[in-house]
Amino acid sequence: MKSLKRMLLIQTLLMIVFLICITTISEVFDKKIHFLFILSFIFMNLLIISKLKSESNFIEKKGPPQLLKLNQREHYLTGEQEEIIYNKIRLIVETFENMHKLSKKDYLKKVFDSAFELITEAEKGSFFEFDGDKYVPILSKGYDFETLMKLSFKKDVAFIGFEYADNPNIEAYETYIPERDSSKFSKEIIEAFKELGTYSGFTSLYAPIQVDGNNVGMICLENFNKIGFKRTSKKILKHYAQLISHFYSQRIYQEKKTKFYKDTVTALASAIEIKDIYTEGHGQRVQEYSCLIAQKMNLSMEQIENIKIASLLHDIGKIGIPIEILHKPGPLTKDEYETIKLHPEYSKKILENIDGFSKIVELAYAHHEHYDGSGYPLGLKGKEIPIEAHIIQLADAYDAMTSERSYRKAMSKEKAIEVIRNGSGKQFHPDIAKIAVEDVFTLYK
Repeated sequence: MKSLKRMLLIQTLLMIVFLICITTISEVFDKKIHFLFILSFIFMNLLIISKLKSESNFIEKKGPPQLLKLNQREHYLTGEQEEIIYNKIRLIVETFENMHKLSKKDYLKKVFDSAFELITEAEKGSFFEFDGDKYVPILSKGYDFETLMKLSFKKDVAFIGFEYADNPNIEAYETYIPERDSSKFSKEIIEAFKELGTYSGFTSLYAPIQVDGNNVGMICLENFNKIGFKRTSKKILKHYAQLISHFYSQRIYQEKKTKFYKDTVTALASAIEIKDIYTEGHGQRVQEYSCLIAQKMNLSMEQIENIKIASLLHDIGKIGIPIEILHKPGPLTKDEYETIKLHPEYSKKILENIDGFSKIVELAYAHHEHYDGSGYPLGLKGKEIPIEAHIIQLADAYDAMTSERSYRKAMSKEKAIEVIRNGSGKQFHPDIAKIAVEDVFTLYK
């Protein structure tokens, strides 16, 4: 009964880990990567349990004769063994926790450290990334990193003395190095090997990191006791290498997607300026002011990134406004002004067709709303307006006042600041107006 309870506890813990991992990776990766992560996770759990069973010596409890046969058939886990299993599971959980919030370097370190701890035979380890035309170290365990930095390998040199198959199936390999071939490395590299203790008499367990069949890195673990690594350790490293490879694949995909977004944003911003020559450079200036204000307010990186895009594209809807109204040299009629007021709606219609732009749409749509509710298109006020839109609205107003238009000359910086002070709590959010005037506009050249 006691053994059954323990096994149920372990199975429950594994299920919790499984659910946590699914929830986390589903926020970040597409379906294909999501599926591969789940498979890797399941395999790793099975391997770890197998590894623990092979490493643990199960005990038989002595008892009355009638229980002896039962005890001979049943295995029990000691408290120490349960703690080992718990710690292994905890390592996997921590590998997946908040992965979408981590930088590339922090995530790789987290995964590398986890693999190193799970593979208990490892005494030292390193992670090399293919940068330009060379493999260079970015992470290490047990090695002096400054000495490790002396090592950099061309692609055709990296696997000298190591078994390696150039194929899309990621595998882990184990090799014993009795002594490096000095004729195939430079004198400096050989000296670095000797300083690190990897010139002779060690075993390396390693796996390439691949994206679309191309090597982008290599994870290596070493021991120096001539015992080598267990078969399950080799399988665990293989699945960790697959995990890291999936991460690189997704990062490259995200970088391409981000570049597409930036190219789209740049093209749209250019379209505005072609339509209205008086707004040339307006989007870039509003973007710069907005980001400076946001930074002074200590907004999050995500908020600042949304502001950066929305502020550049806030007037994209003016593409739908007749050019004779945009370039009219005198005051607008009531009907013409009502037409101008349609441009946030047009911005919304244009931008909402871009995948992932929901927040950008919201901010661009609200950039003419006023703190006191006197703005348009919805007449929102106060906290009903996103803080990012309050910032863009103020930056937009300041640049409009200090720029020349077809119907008026540019206002001086001092006069524009006075207008903002007078409009604080009315058109402008008072806290944002104070920061903008004191920490941005008065200091901005």
